Amino acid sequence: MNAETFNSRYPVGTPVVAYPACRPEDHPGDRRLITRTRSKAQVLGGHTDVVWVDGHSACIALSHVDVVSEDEFKAARAAGTAAAVAERGALPVPVGGTPERLGHATPAETVPALLATIKELWGLQSPLIDALNTVHQSMTSCVGDEWAEEWLGEVWTQLPLQVRAAAGDKDAVDELAASRGAAP
Repeated sequence: MNAETFNSRYPVGTPVVAYPACRPEDHPGDRRLITRTRSKAQVLGGHTDVVWVDGHSACIALSHVDVVSEDEFKAARAAGTAAAVAERGALPVPVGGTPERLGHATPAETVPALLATIKELWGLQSPLIDALNTVHQSMTSCVGDEWAEEWLGEVWTQLPLQVRAAAGDKDAVDELAASRGAAP
């Protein structure tokens, strides 16, 4: 559907399910937003029909937006909240996922949510680095294993230098030190 047709059928505030990355048939685990439109649809760059929605800062292609009824919207929002409560044992932090309420959050609501998310992500840092360290050690211990050597050359080297260094890759530590002008 193009922007002109969308605008003729659906006013700003229409309930939708939006897929910022991929549609569920392409990647079932990708994020979906149960939200409302916050702008009229328009053509972006002369080639892509898009609309802006509550809870997401960028526009989303109309091909990644499904209009739903008000009842479907309410049921989907309730189901999403119930699933989050069951999974985490508490209401989800409304950062990076489905917004908990429509409209724009105030700084008083946003700042504590952002700080909580940062704290949660910081807590994941150590387990992730430990896991990367284990993977790196496992692969480097497979001396002569063609697949492991290929993986180290093609996959491991694509990770950011700082990540490889934090995971215990001595070559990455040396390269990082050299790029900063320090002795390894």
